[in-house]
Amino acid sequence: MSKLLILPGSCDALSGTLITLSMLLKGIEQSSLNPVTVLVRKDSVMHRYLQEAGQSNYLHLISASSQQQFLRRALDWVNHQPQSYPLLLDNCVERSLLPTLLLSIPSLRLSRRPIYHFCHDLALSNNLLGNVLRKMTFAWLAPQAICNSGFTAKHISRIMPNIQGILYQPVDFDRFNSAPVLPPASLKPILESGAKIMLTPSRISQAGIMNDKNLRTLIPVLAELKTRGFHYHSVIIGEDRSPGKINTQSLFNRATDAGVADRLTILPAAIEIENYYRHADVVVTLAPREPFGRVIVEAISCGVPVVGSCTGGIGEILQQCAALWAVDPGDIGAIVDQILEVTSGSQDAVKVQAQAWVQKRCSISEYQNQLLEIVGIRT
Repeated sequence: MSKLLILPGSCDALSGTLITLSMLLKGIEQSSLNPVTVLVRKDSVMHRYLQEAGQSNYLHLISASSQQQFLRRALDWVNHQPQSYPLLLDNCVERSLLPTLLLSIPSLRLSRRPIYHFCHDLALSNNLLGNVLRKMTFAWLAPQAICNSGFTAKHISRIMPNIQGILYQPVDFDRFNSAPVLPPASLKPILESGAKIMLTPSRISQAGIMNDKNLRTLIPVLAELKTRGFHYHSVIIGEDRSPGKINTQSLFNRATDAGVADRLTILPAAIEIENYYRHADVVVTLAPREPFGRVIVEAISCGVPVVGSCTGGIGEILQQCAALWAVDPGDIGAIVDQILEVTSGSQDAVKVQAQAWVQKRCSISEYQNQLLEIVGIRT
């Protein structure tokens, strides 16, 4: 039986890409076959995460001191596998990886191995050299592309025009549901204060980058809610990789200037994010160019309404499942109006409609079947 070899572009981030990979393996666990091998850097975040998820049987571990060395050794291992085994490069678009990928192209092309690339982001950069390298690398490699949204496909087609499918990312319905749980300790003081929780799971990224999470817009939203006499508390939960966490400090400085620092909490990334969803009154995610927006489908699956950007992958999903929840990410008044509307209970019918859409379009089994069909693996 043929096997799909999956080579991740990053092994050190607790990201949507990693969660999606784990969901794929969970779907495969339900069958008696093992059509997938995932190459993982030993002792990385990905290794620990998948190991704790009980998915070690699908992993081939490679010792390496960096992601670049891992990619080089992983590609060498791939070259010694049967040529009928397709290779899926999972978001291998980081500029630091491109020289290694470029050097591997002759052997990959000569092997005639089927090569796919899963695009989880737009592969855009503010750096001209980075864009040139990406275009050159993927023009020569010529992979068949799979994208996580139509928005991603539209952008990625300039460097990977051979797009084979669009797969919305899966949700683990065993985890993400509306079953009652005790609140995480960090939320208890907020809940006890009587404030409504605006939850935003997101990396604490720098403003102005290509995939700007637009977290700074949460500050004037909080200020406007306060001005109107409503007590909402913004909880941002995610990783800040900036030196000295300057991105986090910048948000707190903005909140202090706006008089809402006491209504802003920033927490580190949490694996059990579903417990935070279940105690949120609304999820607010205003990134204008988010490729997909996993937090939307996870929140909806937990029965939480979402106020999200009308643009990018977020807008694409909301237009299909809950168009009323899509807002202009620059219109503070409209954002506040929609937050008040969805938390009033007047749109419960929209919430039920959105949940039905997520159940249908974001199931693990559907995702697994579509992916394996695209790469030609039969289970």
